[in-house]
Amino acid sequence: MPSIHLDLSVQDCLSLFPQTLPVFQQFGCHDFDDPQVREKLGPFVKLRTLLAVRRIDAQSFLDRCHERLSPAPDQPEPGDLHGAKPTLLALLPCGLKVSLDRALYDFSEELARGGAPLAYLAEGNVNHELSYSPYIDAVESVDELPDLILSSDINGFYHRRFLERFLAPGHFVSVNGPMAPRMAEIGLADPKGHFTMFCTNALVVVRVRDIKPHVPTPEAWADLLEPGFHKAIILRGQNDFFCSAVLTPLFRLYGRAAVERLAANVCDGLHPAQMVKMIDARAANCPPLFVMPWFFAQKIKARERVEILFPREGAFISPVQLLVKREKRAALAPVIEFLMGRTLHQHCSDTYFPTPHPEVADKLPEGAGLFWIGWDFIYDNDLERIKKELGETFTAEYRRTGGGTCN
Repeated sequence: MPSIHLDLSVQDCLSLFPQTLPVFQQFGCHDFDDPQVREKLGPFVKLRTLLAVRRIDAQSFLDRCHERLSPAPDQPEPGDLHGAKPTLLALLPCGLKVSLDRALYDFSEELARGGAPLAYLAEGNVNHELSYSPYIDAVESVDELPDLILSSDINGFYHRRFLERFLAPGHFVSVNGPMAPRMAEIGLADPKGHFTMFCTNALVVVRVRDIKPHVPTPEAWADLLEPGFHKAIILRGQNDFFCSAVLTPLFRLYGRAAVERLAANVCDGLHPAQMVKMIDARAANCPPLFVMPWFFAQKIKARERVEILFPREGAFISPVQLLVKREKRAALAPVIEFLMGRTLHQHCSDTYFPTPHPEVADKLPEGAGLFWIGWDFIYDNDLERIKKELGETFTAEYRRTGGGTCN
């Protein structure tokens, strides 16, 4: 009779042994009640990783699972399962999720017709049920990780534990070629050759002209720290979370005091789609300033009301990066070629996600700059600690100064 072991994926466990679902439920893993979560995220999460993240005693879990097994001699051993192995995990910014998912679907269908199926998961950052992020810091072996990982933001793949355990030994290799001039200027290519930079999510300032017209239009990120913008700004965020893609580069430029000063000027946190809706609906509590991705700024219908600003220091860029397992690079060459090809990158650029592809025309306004926090900052610092401390600093000052309501 086949057995359940920690190297089994969640999907394989629940597919081979559906009678173990109540065990997952007993230990509080209710997200896998959803068949979609089991099918999409399940292949990418090993039991050992799931149990480590949820702080569940592995032996107790396995014992409970084995109690529910019934003899099934015709059932295949987990190692004998056929079909596509989990290959590509794509955790995408909202503006790219739909279009890239469609492109990946068409490409995977083409591969399947040639007898080489591609198993992938493409999800947006806002879909927390299908998020892989909570599992990153619990992965122990490179074999637990997908062969290709496309992700957005300065996330857990930049944390010191991941850098030391998986990047420093050389498990992942960059497949970037020459960089587009704008990206070369800001040093976007990873000098250590681990991360492949796919594209960037540029954060801009949107000024609503007819709200508090006496308030000056900012020209630089530093201007947003001035007392004259008290409770006049909305950032991406909710409850106690605010976008580290703004806080981290601000800290890099101007230090911790700048994060506190910005917090005093932020009146609320919203998803960018909510910001667009607030502006277009002419909401009564709409503030004059928003910080949002360039992609979402282009979605504003009431264009006569707004001015899209690229601050003097440059639009803060949040990276979209690809991790490629060194040992899989040759075998996955067709997939890598598709991901890094001109067609897909022109689409990113046309959708207002600047790309480093050297043959792609960008849509950046003349004179608009980009600001990247820099690889020296990434490799020389514990970004997990920095982001946590900046988040706590910002939230404390935001609350102290009456955040949560825009006047």
